[in-house]
Amino acid sequence: MKNFCILGQSNYALSVILEGLHALYADHDFSVDIVSNISVEENDSLQWPYKIKGIATHERMLYDWTPGGYLSYFVGSIGKSRQQIVRYFEQHFGISASEYGNLVYPSAVLASTMEHGNGLHIGPQSVLAPYVQLGEFVAINRHVSIGHHTILDNFVTINPGVTIAGCCHLEEGVTIGAGATILDNIKIGKNTLIGAGSVVTRSLPPGVVAYGVPAKIIRTMGA
Repeated sequence: MKNFCILGQSNYALSVILEGLHALYADHDFSVDIVSNISVEENDSLQWPYKIKGIATHERMLYDWTPGGYLSYFVGSIGKSRQQIVRYFEQHFGISASEYGNLVYPSAVLASTMEHGNGLHIGPQSVLAPYVQLGEFVAINRHVSIGHHTILDNFVTINPGVTIAGCCHLEEGVTIGAGATILDNIKIGKNTLIGAGSVVTRSLPPGVVAYGVPAKIIRTMGA
């Protein structure tokens, strides 16, 4: 029996993560512990179902859980809360990036020259071209295309249907909204957010919100 642990409980993401595990380990018996780092009152995702037939899942409370004995950990979110979850369990339980597994759907196409860190999530039908470099805890949703020699730093989030051309660089914490397009040789600064459906035609600084066709800076973070 293989034992995995999902840290953090975003029910939006759990069904996606569990389906991915099912696809990867369909020929094995396995169980999954789910450990939330926030209270029931704070978690607005609990109304959504996530259980997958044939996968034994167990919800654990922090006070009744200790790390260890798992094949690997996974982050229970594929959105912006990933960094908070990873930092929480590192600070309180000493769980390092090296202990996280990578979840890559079998239908994804990855070039042999791609390089990546730990905690990776790559959804169905995504294509990553040669010499793509991915940092730690990068989340790439379904039907995403990433061009050659593009770099995605730690905690970058790519939503469904995004196209990123070649030789781009997305710095740590960048989020790209669904259906957006990033043209060649673009650099997007740390923690910048690109709105859904936007077309990014020029490089953007850190900490801004930009959207539109072409994408324009609408505001700075916190403004």
